[in-house]
Amino acid sequence: MTFAKLRVRAMMVALLLSIFAVGGRGVSAQTNAYATAFTTSITYQNIGAGAANINLVVYSSTGVASPAPSSTLAQNGAGSFFVGSVSSFGTSFNGSAVISADQPIAATLVQIPAAASVVKNRPLSNGFSSGSPTVLIPTVLKSFANYTSKFVVQNTDSVANDFKIEFVTPTGVTYTANPTNVLPNASVYYDAGTIAELGASFNGSVRVTATKNGTSNAGSAVGTALELQTNGAGAYASQAFPSTAAATKVYMASALCDLVIPSGKATTFYAVQNASTSPATVSVTYVSSAGGAPIMSPQVTIAPGAKASFNPCGVTPVNFNGSATINSNQPILAIGKVNGAGLYTAFEGATAGSAKTALPYVRWLTPAQGGQQTFIAIQNVGTTAATNVTVKYYNATGGLIGTHTIANIAPGAKASSNPTSATPSAAGMGVGGGSAVVEGAGASLIVVARVQTPVGTGTTGEDYNGIPFN
Repeated sequence: MTFAKLRVRAMMVALLLSIFAVGGRGVSAQTNAYATAFTTSITYQNIGAGAANINLVVYSSTGVASPAPSSTLAQNGAGSFFVGSVSSFGTSFNGSAVISADQPIAATLVQIPAAASVVKNRPLSNGFSSGSPTVLIPTVLKSFANYTSKFVVQNTDSVANDFKIEFVTPTGVTYTANPTNVLPNASVYYDAGTIAELGASFNGSVRVTATKNGTSNAGSAVGTALELQTNGAGAYASQAFPSTAAATKVYMASALCDLVIPSGKATTFYAVQNASTSPATVSVTYVSSAGGAPIMSPQVTIAPGAKASFNPCGVTPVNFNGSATINSNQPILAIGKVNGAGLYTAFEGATAGSAKTALPYVRWLTPAQGGQQTFIAIQNVGTTAATNVTVKYYNATGGLIGTHTIANIAPGAKASSNPTSATPSAAGMGVGGGSAVVEGAGASLIVVARVQTPVGTGTTGEDYNGIPFN
């Protein structure tokens, strides 16, 4: 029996390998996120019907391939590959990777900051199973609100591609980069802080168009971005969207306004990009987890290709905890960010729900093991109640170690889960890897996972989206 291969495009953003002490000198302190060196760990999950044979190849920006040793992963198992273990990459490397398997797999990228950095969270983003001729990054910054963006665009075509990379504001395209002859699986890297054409400050979005080298024929690309604080520890990661992912309704599984949690107050912010060629009229409807009438924001007009920002505070009451739906008369895309209480998290808005969702990176560790703990938000975006929703927690070898059953999630509402919610409790999972699968027969669910880690007397954390599958 044969299986079709699934190739997951795993973007390694700003991948800088560890700088070791030279001549007895200590590693230079990295006093802000923008100056921080990150090294990528690729975590992956077998969501197929049997054991998976895994092949992973890392590509340099010039397309040079460095295969990792092949491996076998049990059904429902979780594995990882630390790119910093490849000594031949030296001390500075930007690139991309492709995972191939004979079973379906899901992959999440973990950006690990250098030990000398003030950054303590690990920005998370997902891999891709295919590319698109046009991809969009809803938020790109240069020295704006003390943040600057870095991003990577990978050629996912079978032939060399040319890219048109447009930096867009509400007044139009500010700057265009035109890298050519990007080889298959190779990537191009941009640091907005070094692009003089963006001026002293830039607050906008990016549109990437891929064409086959030397032609106007559609190519294929994916992308991933880091948003990094220039005067502090904030670091967010998110993946670019294919333009086909845009819709007139986008669901956000988390909406907070000064929500009081043990480490402080947290608030969500949404960056919404207009993916159409016409102005978009956009509003946000917030729904509290405690019930009550929905709350709608004022309408905002967004120019073609540009973005606007939404903050629930001032619209919702303080200490608000719920979910949101973004509505538009034109196709849009959205990224949510959570700030405050030590959290620097980003997640992508979803345009549709799924009955089954994979989470490749799940942990519940003691402080002695690093203390990482995963909290899962599940929003029902269907029109009927989702009943008997299960969250199954698996160890690295694919063993089921606990199941949490949620009896009912009302339409538009959200529910929460973590490994200790399971029966039996899955506390202690994640040593060597762990994963989860959320399933509701006939349901339409979106899932966001938050991984929190203790830092001093507080916590830090990061979000990533669950990966739908059949």
